[in-house]
Amino acid sequence: MDEELEYIKELETYKLIEIVQDILGFEETSAALLELYNRDINIAFELGIDILDNNKGDDYLQAIVFDIIYYINPNRTLDSICKRKAEIGVVLLGDIMSEMSIDYYSSAEMEMSDKLLYMLLRRYSSLSKYEQEKIINYYMEFEEFLKKKGDLES
Repeated sequence: MDEELEYIKELETYKLIEIVQDILGFEETSAALLELYNRDINIAFELGIDILDNNKGDDYLQAIVFDIIYYINPNRTLDSICKRKAEIGVVLLGDIMSEMSIDYYSSAEMEMSDKLLYMLLRRYSSLSKYEQEKIINYYMEFEEFLKKKGDLES
């Protein structure tokens, strides 16, 4: 954590919750959510789900939030992504693909709904060439994961 954000560790829990709910900037919100994760994982998870469900903050913040909460409850986190009304941003999309690929290699029993798979692949194909290039490595990992699972033909 940056020195300028060290004060976050000293704040009371209710203040951390306010910072996350109000999204007072990328760094501050991320630091507050991480501190909440260390103090009360359930509160951190619910606040993170709210950010993803309601498309709060920018793409970078949502990707950090996804990273923080994914391993708390992968199924509920992915369900939240699947039910979103807003398009998934480029950075968040790359992050989801990366985390799911990593998760698959650490636990080959990982399941993914067809709806989520279709949504992620459709979103990637709708990106501009420039946007695709930004996350091509994540996509290639994800594609390899899908081939190994048998969800994508070689």
